[in-house]
Amino acid sequence: MKKIDKSADKVFFTSDLHFGHEWIISFNQRPYKSVEQMDDELIKNWNQTVPKDGIVFVLGDIGYTDDKRIIEIFNQLHGEKILIKGNHDWDYYKEETLNSLFKEVYDLLFLRVQDYNHSVYHYMVLCHYPMFDWQNSYKGTWQLFGHIHTRRLKEFQTVKSRLFSTQYDVGVDNNQFHPISCREINEIIEKQKKNPLFKQSNYY
Repeated sequence: MKKIDKSADKVFFTSDLHFGHEWIISFNQRPYKSVEQMDDELIKNWNQTVPKDGIVFVLGDIGYTDDKRIIEIFNQLHGEKILIKGNHDWDYYKEETLNSLFKEVYDLLFLRVQDYNHSVYHYMVLCHYPMFDWQNSYKGTWQLFGHIHTRRLKEFQTVKSRLFSTQYDVGVDNNQFHPISCREINEIIEKQKKNPLFKQSNYY
């Protein structure tokens, strides 16, 4: 288990940025007219959200552009960066490129973040994909994921009914194209726990 001692409002999560990926604009109906505009806006949103002393866990699919361009983009982004690999990252980028962009690279990560404001620890499993079960799920451990590009479509109400209240899609399409802080996720999950749309257990 990796332990993070930064304040929960300096710990951020994001996924599925897809820098340089023109096709994703039409597929996800992203509000951009060109891939250049999308990349510029995602960089701006990141740096307006993440302080320079923040840490960002990127849950996969960083881009669909060449190594030189992805390095150029990530060198502009605030904060320490840790990658949880997504399907595009496995296929598209050299290992040495990913190691140059991120302090650490994982396939899956069990994480603990200390929330000083509430004097609690938040435990979570980070994976590019939503999971059916995970370490200590029965104790309330969160599962943060990306990949499915949650957005305002009727189909995603059905998807949510298959998720646990302690799961959340941190992808940019689900978060106004910004990274989201640990503290914000905590507030969302507390609301989801009261929402009967979400599953509470695998056993009833």
